[in-house]
Amino acid sequence: MKDNGLVTQVEYKLEAGANIVSRTDLQGNIVYANDAFIEASGYSWTEIVGQPHNILRHPDVPAAVFKDFWETLKAGKPWSQTVKNRRKNG
Repeated sequence: MKDNGLVTQVEYKLEAGANIVSRTDLQGNIVYANDAFIEASGYSWTEIVGQPHNILRHPDVPAAVFKDFWETLKAGKPWSQTVKNRRKNG
């Protein structure tokens, strides 16, 4: 797994009922992110679009989660799960 830099223990609280949504191309680069995703990530739209989704990968999330993610998407099925992501500031 790539080292994405400093990880802080500061959590960002989402508003109740908020759903963060992103879409990637087949190479895993972000092609869409809703406003809640942008806000939660700490990146701007121009900073995040085209970037590999794994820049948000938090080291606490087991590799098996991402394996399931990619296997499900490659099978043409939608994938929805609660995961811990990193913000731009760690």
